Amino acid sequence: MNRAEKQAELDFLSDCFTKTQIALCVDYRGLTVSQITQLRRDLRSVGSQGRVVKNTLARLSAERVLKGRNESEVERFVKMLEGPTLLIYSFQDPVEPTKVITKFAKGNDKLQIKGAFVDGSFVDDKGVEVLSKMPGREELLGQLLRLMNAPATNLVRLLQAPATQIVRVLDGHRSNLEGKAE
Repeated sequence: MNRAEKQAELDFLSDCFTKTQIALCVDYRGLTVSQITQLRRDLRSVGSQGRVVKNTLARLSAERVLKGRNESEVERFVKMLEGPTLLIYSFQDPVEPTKVITKFAKGNDKLQIKGAFVDGSFVDDKGVEVLSKMPGREELLGQLLRLMNAPATNLVRLLQAPATQIVRVLDGHRSNLEGKAE
């Protein structure tokens, strides 16, 4: 890799660390090319990307971009950038890539989750697993919409209840009159 390529990679990684919701690192040693390709495909389906990075360039860009944040957290993240590293990042939802990775790791014991940097904090492999069990952005939006609609739905039911009861009373009275007529 020549100097221009290294600078381009450094700029890309810096931009990635600036905009991303989550930066997740995994050790992909022992996986086949087809398995990594499938993992990348799964990640793209949830709006995330996976990229094999040079650890030195990733460290430099992380230190440059994350400077001024909680230094001990940044240091813990930078320390895990050793060995073969697949950097997974998402600009949209920090939970969905963790779900994909933990599901993939359960089926492929060679994939090792190193940790992640989420919202200014380092998260270890156990924390990534906990994060993967949280509801995703779409699920949370659905729950929020359901909560917002609940009062209106209950109000409509409440307003319809007297009318429904009147109809039932009238229907019962009609049935009574028909029964007497026969």
